[in-house]
Formats: sequence, structure tokens, C-alpha cells
Amino acid sequence: MAAINLHPYTELFKCKDVKGGDLAHLDREKLLAMGIKDEFHQAAMLAAIAELLNKIEDRQTELSEAPESNNAPAQGFPHSLLQHSFSSLKKCDKCNKYLRGLFHQGFICTTCGLVAHRTCVATGLVSCSGKPLDEGRNSFLQFRSYFGQGLCVQFKCSPTTPAPLLLVKCVKALEAIAKDNTSLELYNIYSATPPADQVNKLVKIIDSDINSLDLSSASAVTIAGLIKKYLRELPDPLIPVQWYDRFLEAQKRKSDEECTSVLKQLLEQLPEHHMSTLHFIMAHLCRICQMEFARGNKNPPAVLTQVMCHIFMRPPWDRIIQVVYNTQAHNRIIEILLMHCDWGEVVPEFASAPAIPPRKVSGRMGTSLPIRVSESSSHSEKEKKMELQDAEWYWGDIKREVVNELLNNTVDGTFLVRDASSKGGEYTLTLRKGGANKLIKICHSKGKYGFTEPYKYNSVVDLINHFRNVSLSQYNTSLNIKLQFPVNRNNQEEEQAILERTDKLKTKLEQIHKSLVEKQKECERVSKDFNETCQDVQTRRLSLNAFRELVRVFEKQTLIQEKFQNEAQPHEIKTLEVNAKLLKQRLGLMIDSCEQLEKNLQSRQAYNRSLERELNSLKPEIQNLRREREQFIRWLLQRGVKQTEINNLINWNEDDTIAEVETDVDSMPHNEQASWFMPDSTREQAEDLLSGKPDGTFLIRKSSNKPNFVLVVNCNGTPNHCIIHQTEKGFGFSEPYNIYPTLLELVLHYATNSLEIHNDLLTTVLKHPVGSINASPSGEGT
Repeated sequence: MAAINLHPYTELFKCKDVKGGDLAHLDREKLLAMGIKDEFHQAAMLAAIAELLNKIEDRQTELSEAPESNNAPAQGFPHSLLQHSFSSLKKCDKCNKYLRGLFHQGFICTTCGLVAHRTCVATGLVSCSGKPLDEGRNSFLQFRSYFGQGLCVQFKCSPTTPAPLLLVKCVKALEAIAKDNTSLELYNIYSATPPADQVNKLVKIIDSDINSLDLSSASAVTIAGLIKKYLRELPDPLIPVQWYDRFLEAQKRKSDEECTSVLKQLLEQLPEHHMSTLHFIMAHLCRICQMEFARGNKNPPAVLTQVMCHIFMRPPWDRIIQVVYNTQAHNRIIEILLMHCDWGEVVPEFASAPAIPPRKVSGRMGTSLPIRVSESSSHSEKEKKMELQDAEWYWGDIKREVVNELLNNTVDGTFLVRDASSKGGEYTLTLRKGGANKLIKICHSKGKYGFTEPYKYNSVVDLINHFRNVSLSQYNTSLNIKLQFPVNRNNQEEEQAILERTDKLKTKLEQIHKSLVEKQKECERVSKDFNETCQDVQTRRLSLNAFRELVRVFEKQTLIQEKFQNEAQPHEIKTLEVNAKLLKQRLGLMIDSCEQLEKNLQSRQAYNRSLERELNSLKPEIQNLRREREQFIRWLLQRGVKQTEINNLINWNEDDTIAEVETDVDSMPHNEQASWFMPDSTREQAEDLLSGKPDGTFLIRKSSNKPNFVLVVNCNGTPNHCIIHQTEKGFGFSEPYNIYPTLLELVLHYATNSLEIHNDLLTTVLKHPVGSINASPSGEGT
């Protein structure tokens, strides 16, 4: 992604666990579901993937006749090339392939409008004609954009003009909004994706007349997006590329004080315009930190540094892939610059780690100093267990899916500890780093704990306390981070639930379930409308193409008619004139119909996109309601309320798509493996067994691809085949869910949890083993 200039989305792809094999299946809907809403960004990614898969369009021949050399013909002119960030997909006029990436994609000639990759420019272009290549390029003749120009040509450094006018206007407007609206989460303003249409509208105003720019009606996210766009599209970033290696070398100092000293020396060497602009932006970020701190958020601005680390600095384009390996270094540089350098604003004293409440057994848990191993050497195993049970970050025996949910959208440094799935007295530390979850096994031997041998900590609590003050880089060089923010097991919602009356919990559960059913029905309606409009748009597009072809036929007939009319005999002229008039009338009608159909198509496409947006906004709402419902069901079960009572309370059988609760697994027919395990069944035999059976009927057979298995389950009236992977960790449909020690445990889990998490079309649980409906066939268990 770095090589094709898509590195801003690298962490998102990591977080979503997108593998190389998944690229071929990505489309606009999947990208939208991942949170990539900008249509241009979607198109750029899909075009790059298409080129990677060798599915690019056949090369056009519009420039194939021209010689590709630096030796321009005598009548030619050199190109006036300008590096530019395009906001829509463009093709290179030399190689006819799409320009890659989201910004700084290539060059444009301000005279003829020629567009080219950097590599194509380097290998030679046809000479400039001095006029537009075609009529559609007229807009490039006087091409000058406010964006993409060097800082040295945009302003003169002085106390009254510390930065380009656009940055001054945007910073002033953004800080005014932040002061007026105290409910804004200021760090998230810079991490949010701004609406592309609003940003593009402001860009047009800026390019035409920067002085007419009015930001009074713009949102904070849009203004922050403008700031990021301007800084990102600078031909040389705030920290120029020629200083890149020196800054990287400076951050290798282990001591923050030593690193700060070297960075300050480097800052003094930066060009005047770059240093002035950097000082202006850093002072702005300091004020943002002050306002957020005053609102009660004492955490360090990790989100800000993560967003800015690739905007403020990057390697030269020929080494751009280094951003992949140097992300951690970028983060540290920007963090030290922000927190330890003087920008004329006071940086708040952020909490290095949230305070830990006192424990029943040990009062030293609240200290911020490293815990010496010798202090807990007298602990018995029982005391250690009590101490661990008392730790706010210890969650006991919870599933990995729950952990992923708890850490979703949290900042780097967030962590918790749970029992290891091996059940051998070991534990798993899950840490948020780089937008993804890192799993670290805590081992023990002879009463000592640690990550790797030799184990030297007397308890898990001692180990965690140590790494709350010391970086994990001594254990793993890629984990240069401390355990900063524990996920508190005793959260406020749990405490409120404990104090709440059972009847109120039941009422709340009914309300949540009702809202969920309503949202699901709305989702079904929108989905149906969306599918119908997709079909309608496709039909109208085909009709429009047919009309356009018909118009071309009539235009050809008109030319033929004129030719015959010019060559006609005197006695034929009158008849031909009548025919010509009739032909022109019909051609006019066809053109009118074509234009009307095109307007209708555009209207339907706009409606279709609005349905798509609505559909994608409903899905997370439904997921949140499901989680809330599961939470209340869990609380009621803990109060001793029977599962059957809960089912009756919310009319469970009325909605088969949302059954994801615990049931009495001991009494389920699923425990009889022979009722669903058919190892020797073929694909055809399995489909015959499930034919005519209700949705949720299933069996498991052996896969031809050993050692895997195949789940065959009826859903929406048809059998669906799903590969079950057998790995060292266990059975499952995909990572990270390959965690079930046996097929029976996998079946029992999905008997009460929907398969929809793996496939949106499989809105069912494993309800009926095929053998519990048929006369029980013979089969062997695993």
C-alpha cells in the first residue's frame, strides 16, 4: 500500500485483518463497510487492485503513434510540469494506466494538460504541443491550484504571517468552534474522515479566490480535513525529505531527554518557511490539547500523533515504502516534538497511566514506581490468586471475541489480561498497538511468571506493574509501548446493573429487543429498496446506451441524407427535403429522450447511493443493539432468571435472525455427535439429506482438502457449504475464531450464536442436527 501511495489506510487494513488473498474480493460495498466512505479513495483502491490482478482495461491508442523519447521534434516545446494531487481517477497519457494513490499521484502539464506518472516523466515524454491535447483539457490551460505548491512561494515569513493564509484561516475557525462547542471530542476531529463533497466544494473556492473563503458554516471535521489535505499535498512536507534520515537517526536515542535535545538542534536547521509553519501548527495542536484536557480527558493525545506522524514527515518518493517500517519511529518523533519542545504554548501534564485503586490485599498496587520482585517473594499461591482476582484489568475466563469487542476503537496502550484458552494456569495479555490487538502469552514455571524464560516475576500483578512503567521493547523490539490504559472489569454499567431491580432490567430488555426488531425490519426494507434500485439503475443504463447508439445511427443517416440531397436530380430534391425534415425531427426527439433518460438515471443513482449509506449506517446500530441485548440477558441469567422466561419475555421465536444467547446445552440433541457428524458423506449426499429440511438444519462432513471439515447448513431454503479449518489452535471458520478444541464445542457454540458473523447471508444458528429430524443415521464422532 505504501508503494502505490495508499499508506494512510495501512492501519485500517491491518485492523480489519485484510490478507492478500482478500484483495480480489474487495468491492465498493466492502470498502464502505470498512469505513472508507470517500468515493475517490474507493475508486483509487479498486483501480490499484485491478492493475495488480492484471484486469486493467486494454490500452487505448491515442498516444501510441507518438515517439516516446526525450528528443522532441523541432516544432515541439518542453512541458511545464507541476506535481499535483488529483481528486479523481486519472490515466497517464503515456502508459494509459491509472495514476496510483490518493495524493501526489503524478504530474500535469499546465500548458497542454498532459498527465503522467513520475516514472513515465523520468523515462521521457512526447514534446508539448503548446495547446490542449483535446477539448476536455481546456480547464488545465491556466491550471494553478492553491494546493500542492511549495511553502516558500505561498507566504513571506513574519510575526504577522507565521503560516500560509489557508492554515491561518482554518486554525482560527477550528479553535473558535472548539471553544464554542464543549461537547466536541477534539482529538477525534483530526482522525475522522471529512465529507468529500464539502471538502471539494471549499477547495474550489480556495483555488478561485482564497480571500473569499468563508468557514463559518463548515463543520470542525471538514476544517480539520482541509488542514490535513493542505499539509499532505505539500511538494515537500513540513519536515523536508532531505532531513528525514537525520530525524529517524535522532529518535533512536533511548532517553527522551537526549532525543529531545537532538531534535531541537535539527529543528533549528529547517528552512525558514517550514520551521515557521511547523511552529504554527504545533502551537495549534498544543491549544487543542489544552482544551481537551480542560474537558476532563487527561489521556495523552495518542490519536493526534498517529494522524500527524505521516503528514508531517515522509521519506523520498523512491523510498516511500519505508513508511511501513518506520511508523513507530514517526510516532515517537511527533510525540516528542509535541510534548517536549517549546512552541509558545503550555502542554498539559497528561496522565502517564490511569490511577489504580487500592486492592484488598496489597496497597502498593497504586504506586507509579516499578515494583521490585523481592517485595512479593513471600506471597503464597493463594495470595497471588486473590491479588490477581482483585486487579481491575483481569477479566478471568472470557472469550477472544469478547476481548476484541472490549478493545475495539481504543487507543494504543490499552490492555487487559484473561485466562489462556489452554486452561493450564497460564494467562494471555491482550494489548492495543498500531490499531490492532497483540496477544502475548504469560507463562509460569516454579512459581515464577514471565513472557520468556527465565521467568522472574513472583506474580502476574508484579509482571503487569513492571511493564506499566517499562516499555515492552525489551521483550519484543516491535512493541515500544507501555501498558498504559487498563480495561476496567468493574465498569460503571456493570455496577449499575448490580444495583438495578430485576423487573427494571426485564423492562429495559424488552425495550432494547423491540428497538432491535424495528431496526432489523427497517434494514430489510432498505435492503429490498436498494436491490430493486440497483436493478433499475442497471436497466436504465442499458436503455441509455441503446438510445445513444440509436442517436449515432440517426446522425449517420442524416449525413447520408445530406450527401444524397447534394447529388440528387432536380425532381428528387423536394422528396429528399421532406425526408430530411422528418429525419431531423426524429433525431431531435431521440436526443430529447436520451437527455431525459440520463437525468432520470442520475436521479436514481443518487437515490441508490442514499439507500446504500442508510443501509451501512443501520448495520452498526443493529450490532450495538444486539450487544446491549446480550448484556441484559447475561445480567438476568446471573440473577437466576430462567432462559425460557427470557425467551417468552421477548417473544424469542418471532425473530429467528437474532438468536445469540446461552441455552441449556446439556439437553440439546447436538450433544449426540452421530446426529450431525457424517464423515463419509459427499457434497451431493449431504445436499440430499438436507433437502426439504427447515432452515438451521445441518451436518458436518469431511472435506476433500484434508484435514479440514465442511459444515453444510440450510439457510433461506438452500444448503450452504462452509469450510471448517483445523489448526493447532483448534477448529473454526476463520482467524481469529479457530479456537474450538473439538467439533462438538464448535457446534454447541454456533447452536446459540448466529453464523452471520462470518457470512452476512447466513442469518441462522445451528438449530437442528439432520439426524434428529431423519431416522438417526450411523456416524462416527471425532
